[in-house]
Amino acid sequence: MSSVPPLLSAPGAGKPSRSASAVVAKATRGFQVFCIDGYSWTKALPGGERITSEPFNVGGRLWHIDYYPNGTDASNDSAGSIAVYLRLQNTYRNEERVRAQYKFSLLDLAGNEAYELPAETGIFRTTVGRNPHTSGEECLGDTGCGYAGFITKEDLEKRRDSLLKEDCLAIRCDVGVTEVTAAMAVGPKNVRVRPATMINYGGGGGYGYGYGYAGGAESPDEEDDGGSHKGRRGEPDDKEYIRRCLSAQRRK
Repeated sequence: MSSVPPLLSAPGAGKPSRSASAVVAKATRGFQVFCIDGYSWTKALPGGERITSEPFNVGGRLWHIDYYPNGTDASNDSAGSIAVYLRLQNTYRNEERVRAQYKFSLLDLAGNEAYELPAETGIFRTTVGRNPHTSGEECLGDTGCGYAGFITKEDLEKRRDSLLKEDCLAIRCDVGVTEVTAAMAVGPKNVRVRPATMINYGGGGGYGYGYGYAGGAESPDEEDDGGSHKGRRGEPDDKEYIRRCLSAQRRK
């Protein structure tokens, strides 16, 4: 039986090739404010019918908020609670599993969190096909993760002055995920190796802003300033951003 020649120490093999690569993992987070103007009319929708927000980007992936005014059960058209879910948008190209933290809250007109539930962790999965069934912590892209009984309609009505002012329901969803850059070459500067392109999703590890209106509205970054652009001073902070979201919806 012949032995394998000592390739790693073979004489005359010449100078070995050398390389090094690295990735960077970091936390990314973002939120969307989803405004439903005309909450009372949404109660006429059948059970299982959802109203979906515009997509928003967190960690290089697109997410949606799904609001079910009469719950997720299609056989019950008069559920006692509203349901809210966070859903990872399907790519219809590759299956993907993403572990994310999420938190839902309801805002008053000033943008303050007037009602909230503790943050949860879920595993979201996109699928190439459709499969409506989930088990345990697994959440398909079609369904998402969230609350079948987020808040009762009775409690909403009791707190109408803060949660349903002007018949507007403002849902905030915060999302946190781990983002990993593409592998890139590293090493001494005199090594002429072109690094791989790094993935840059939405400007790095800060808040990735998103907004959504049922019916659509202008971006909160474009607040009306009477026709003048002199008053703009860069990106607003979170509280100012949310205030603009809500005021833009009321101006419609």
